[in-house]
Amino acid sequence: MTVFGKTAGMMFKAPAFVLTLTVLLSACSLAPHYDRPDQEMPKQWRSVDMGSAPLHTDWWNRFNDPVLSEMVEEALKNNQDLAESMAKIESAAAQVGVGTAALAPAVSGAGSAMAQGASEKSANTVPFNQSKLSRSTTAYQGALNASWELDFWGKVRNQYTMLSDVLMSTVIGHEALRLSVAGQTAQGYFALLAQDMQLETARRTLVSREESFRIYTARYKQGDITELDWQRARAEVETARAQVHTSTVAVDSAEAGLAVLLGRSPRDIMDRSMKRGNAINLLPAPPVLPAGLPSDLLERRPDIRAAEFTIMAYNANIGVARAQFFPSISLTGMLGTLSASVGSLFTGPAGMWNYGVTGSVPVLDFGRNWYNLKDAEAQKKAAIAVYRKTVQTAFEDIRTSLTSQREADHIVRSMQVQVESLRRAVQLASLQYANGYTDYLTVLDAERQLFAAELQLATSLRDRLNSVVSVCMALGGGWQDAGTTPSFPIVNTEKLLDEQTSAKKTTPAPKAQ
Repeated sequence: MTVFGKTAGMMFKAPAFVLTLTVLLSACSLAPHYDRPDQEMPKQWRSVDMGSAPLHTDWWNRFNDPVLSEMVEEALKNNQDLAESMAKIESAAAQVGVGTAALAPAVSGAGSAMAQGASEKSANTVPFNQSKLSRSTTAYQGALNASWELDFWGKVRNQYTMLSDVLMSTVIGHEALRLSVAGQTAQGYFALLAQDMQLETARRTLVSREESFRIYTARYKQGDITELDWQRARAEVETARAQVHTSTVAVDSAEAGLAVLLGRSPRDIMDRSMKRGNAINLLPAPPVLPAGLPSDLLERRPDIRAAEFTIMAYNANIGVARAQFFPSISLTGMLGTLSASVGSLFTGPAGMWNYGVTGSVPVLDFGRNWYNLKDAEAQKKAAIAVYRKTVQTAFEDIRTSLTSQREADHIVRSMQVQVESLRRAVQLASLQYANGYTDYLTVLDAERQLFAAELQLATSLRDRLNSVVSVCMALGGGWQDAGTTPSFPIVNTEKLLDEQTSAKKTTPAPKAQ
């Protein structure tokens, strides 16, 4: 068999080469021109002056808790949702490879050995003993076949563009998922610490009430208090006991949820306890982040960027669907050998070749291509709606998170004052009751309010920390110091985008029509 490359020049020196060059120079794209969907932006759309307190992309270190930092790093390394997302990136990258291969000719090799026996009884057949021909024959054949679809209408290039945009959307979606996993880990950790504080409060209250109940029981037996007061004291003991059990369940649930986020094994989820750092009331409250909206929010938020690449992918897909209405033209060629014996298969006289142009045009498809086009257009409309909803959600996140972080510290301070006041109120009510100046209901009411306030204080401390996390997530991960290498995200989407753009420039780009 002759090597195909040796005759490639001979094949394309023919008029087919001129035709191919003409096609490449005049190729067009039927994809619509892409424009980012317009939306009315808020008046405070501006650059944010971070001053001397930039928000690092590894924002979880702002809380100065090594345990939290360790947990976030573990989650970013082992979380199974992130593992699935990475596999999807690999799949999307492979599909881009498929799209790239479609831009080049397809070459295949084939070989066969066929033996057959002819019939003497068919029409107009001379008996083999008279014709001196052999009744059985054997043929050996080897060939290289090549075909190349001429991309008149930009179908192949738009397919490649669509797959490239899908890859970018997948990569940036992975970045958004990393941000989400980091945020969920931090908030899950804070929830665990808050549940620890509530459990400790419930246990301390239970011990106190059990001690008081023993005193009330002795006084009741002596006839110093009524059965009504004794029953009320007993009920308050069980209220605290029930809260201990409720908080124990909540702590266990928070630990299990964190273990899953960190990607730990089933054995660790069941048997391994979750490490703690500082108590939630000892964690430093990070400084309030600046109000206002960064002018590059649409490029900062990975979910917005991923949604826009999805629109671009469906926009290119419309070009693919439109091209289906037009003729498909391909250059084809074959180079090979055919011989009745293996020994002469690779000799010159056994060689054969052909080349030509083939074409097909849709004539009657009962609306198949039309419906495919309408489906592509509808998919783009849906992607635009998703993009706009994503932008709207981003500004909702910004508004609520900025308000939350502004008010959360005030709430904590008010709750701390309330707890201090109620503790003093319990002391005064107990003293007055012991000296007969008030009834037991006053004591119970003060104790109930204190217990509820202490539980709520733990929730408020958690919410204050969560509000900072929410701002970091709403702003797409935070600002980065100039000259500092970011530790998050790991995927450099800007570099990948530049590489994809460079790759497109090296391929003859069609002009929009």
